Amino acid sequence: RHDEVPAILQRGERVLSRREAQSYGAGGGINVTIMARDAESFRQSRTQIAADIARAVSLGRRGM
Repeated sequence: RHDEVPAILQRGERVLSRREAQSYGAGGGINVTIMARDAESFRQSRTQIAADIARAVSLGRRGM
């Protein structure tokens, strides 16, 4: 068929079906739970928390 290609896989690897690949590519929502002693301690940390979350999301998008 015109849309088939050969694949060489290593042990433990597998080829995803189109549906599986689309499902992985769609991604899902991200939930983050933050626990702080009080509102003020959260306010003092929010810039660092936002930077940490942004970095984690960026790494996740790149599959790292």
